Amino acid sequence: MADPITPRQMMLLQLVAKHPDVARDHLVKAGAAEADISYLVRHDLIRERGVGQYRVSHMGQQVLKRGL
Repeated sequence: MADPITPRQMMLLQLVAKHPDVARDHLVKAGAAEADISYLVRHDLIRERGVGQYRVSHMGQQVLKRGL
């Protein structure tokens, strides 16, 4: 069974979707913990593009559409 996504992780996923290539520092300022970022990367919801910049993956877009 997959770990459920927390409201904070969902907020971070929405933030990355609104701002492609968002920097890790910006995510941390928005309240992200390393565990939150690691969860999103591990479950292929976001992908690192360049050094410390993130974009939503196809799987992340599906999660946003479903509103899980």
